[in-house]
Amino acid sequence: MAGVFASAFPQSLPPSVALTRRMGLEGRVMWVDATANLSWLIDRAQIRQFVRNCREVGINCIVLDVKPISGHVLYNSQIAPKLTEWRGVQVPPDLDVLQVFLEEAHAIGLEVHANINVLSEGHKMFSAGPAYDNRDWQMVAYSRRRTLVLPDGSRYDLNRFDTTPPPDGIAAYRRNPAPPPPAGRTWAYAILTDDLRVQAVIDGQFVSRPLTPPENGWILVADGQAALSLERMSTLGVGLTLQTQPILQPIAESDTEGIAVFVNPLHPEVRQRLLNIIREIVQNYPIDGFVLDRMRWANVYTDFSERTRAAFEAEYGRVANWPDDIVRPPTLPREGFTRGPRFGEWAEFRARVIRDLLRDIRRTIESIRPMPIGAYVGSWYPIYYELGVNWGSDALARPYGFVSPEYRLTSYLYDMDYLMPGVYFNIPFMNEAPLYDGDEMRTVEGMTRRVMEWTNGDLFVYSGIYALDYRGDPAGFERAIRAARLNSHGVMIFDASHIVQWDWWETIRRGLGTPDGFASESTPLAPHQLPTLLPTLRNGGLGQ
Repeated sequence: MAGVFASAFPQSLPPSVALTRRMGLEGRVMWVDATANLSWLIDRAQIRQFVRNCREVGINCIVLDVKPISGHVLYNSQIAPKLTEWRGVQVPPDLDVLQVFLEEAHAIGLEVHANINVLSEGHKMFSAGPAYDNRDWQMVAYSRRRTLVLPDGSRYDLNRFDTTPPPDGIAAYRRNPAPPPPAGRTWAYAILTDDLRVQAVIDGQFVSRPLTPPENGWILVADGQAALSLERMSTLGVGLTLQTQPILQPIAESDTEGIAVFVNPLHPEVRQRLLNIIREIVQNYPIDGFVLDRMRWANVYTDFSERTRAAFEAEYGRVANWPDDIVRPPTLPREGFTRGPRFGEWAEFRARVIRDLLRDIRRTIESIRPMPIGAYVGSWYPIYYELGVNWGSDALARPYGFVSPEYRLTSYLYDMDYLMPGVYFNIPFMNEAPLYDGDEMRTVEGMTRRVMEWTNGDLFVYSGIYALDYRGDPAGFERAIRAARLNSHGVMIFDASHIVQWDWWETIRRGLGTPDGFASESTPLAPHQLPTLLPTLRNGGLGQ
């Protein structure tokens, strides 16, 4: 394999797919997000009904999220803060959700794998989580401070894009419609050309429906005092000025990340605390496997802390122009970044840090008891280097033109047992794409086949599908389940909250081909449930 774009799409699946099929093995995973499902996770009776439903339709493994984005946990911990409330749902103080879930699932023979958000320790929407109390833990993002200067000389920070303005501040909408003002808020709108010239100014009291930005332009939305300043721009064609300057900020304060507050895996306190959390879970709970989510850097603009700089320069030499020799952020969010001359080394360095972190995690788990280890990743491998992770096979000799051949050695596939890529598309099969004017690769089947090519059969792949992509279309979701199963080693269904809300259990049963009333007899084992199978496959055994 010469690279990630070596072929239009793979002509055949890895031999391990046919082999597991002949052996009657298939991963059938249900993902349970911690906060999205909290309303019923606090009730043992509803947990019991949920796991029974999973069993009856043919699910053979449940992934339970026990440490969500905020860094709080759903079990009794001596290390991490316990989740006590989320959007009005109160968690009883004496309830150990993980323990109850394990008891109910194990009572009917269902596996439970515990998932943690590895490097997320805070939720930006609620300003909550341990990372807010430990600012030094946070990744540092490189971006730009943007200041909008109006014709009267008034200046406003412009750091909100496609989201509502702050009090007495301004936001810009470039891709999404600007909403009407909420009740009790004074807003004003300015329609701008791409070069920031005013085409129209609208008082918010006359806006009752979303305004779509012009094809080559913006909509500014101003609140309060800023709205009064905006309304004074009565001369059409007058120009505004956008001033920018580079800035390094903790990720909680940066517009480069919308939700999660990521922490630095090179910070010794972060690393040791993470391993202690994992050790605590594995020691205290009879989980059947461990899953790692957000085990990555936040984005291409992290981490530019002095700690990470020192680690990089110790290995690759001094960076003369830090951080521009690595990457240069765009003037505006969502525009393309520019790779610097040291970016290839930086990509290799970041991927190696994550690979080594996984190795530490695996050693920690196996020092207590061996178990399968899995991970969730996005399926867009051609640009996944932006997140500092290499989940491709080392058979991809040089997947990107800007990295050296050594990059392939940063793959972390060989330190885990299964991968769950999010193949989140609303078209199941490639032959359906023309019906929707779609791209064959932007289908469950098409992207799954690419993932199988990029991973090269080096571990088990359970292709992840998103129920929300099929809202109101259970037949489409049923086909998506089949597309994932036919083109990988199984399927991961995200998320349980939608399945419960829409009562889509029969849809899953049909998608999995489970006979009504015969789940216990017909549900296969998952490939990861045979501990010796993957090592044998990696060594070329079983007549592949």
